[in-house]
Amino acid sequence: MPVSRETVLYFDPKGGEQAAALKSILVRMGVRIKNVPSDAVGQTIGHLLGRKGFDARENPEAPALSEPVLVLDGFTDKRLEILLREMKKSGVVVPYKAVVTQTNLGWIFHQLHDELAREHEAMSK
Repeated sequence: MPVSRETVLYFDPKGGEQAAALKSILVRMGVRIKNVPSDAVGQTIGHLLGRKGFDARENPEAPALSEPVLVLDGFTDKRLEILLREMKKSGVVVPYKAVVTQTNLGWIFHQLHDELAREHEAMSK
C-alpha cells in the first residue's frame, strides 16, 4: 500500500511573515502545500485535495473569510506533533486547523472554516 503524501490546504487572506514562516516549516518537512485562493473556498475539501469523486462545484458561493485555515491530510500523529511543535517554536499561530477525515472530505471549505470558528469560540470561553 503506498504511503499517502502529506498535504496541507492553506488559506491565508493576509499572507505576510507568518505565512512565509509556515511555508518554510512545511517545505523543510517535505509536506506538499496547496494554497487555497479566496475564490476556491466554495469547493469541497476532497476537490481541493484532488481526490477522485470530488468534482469542481459550478459557481460555488465563496464568502470572504478573514482567518487563516490549515487543513492537514495524510499526517501520522508523530508528524502532526512535529509540525505543531515547529509552528509553536517559530511563533506561527493558525487557530483554525483540521485533520482530513472521511466525513469532512465532502464538506465545503468555507463550511469547515465556519465550524472551526464555532469550536474555537466555544473553547475560548
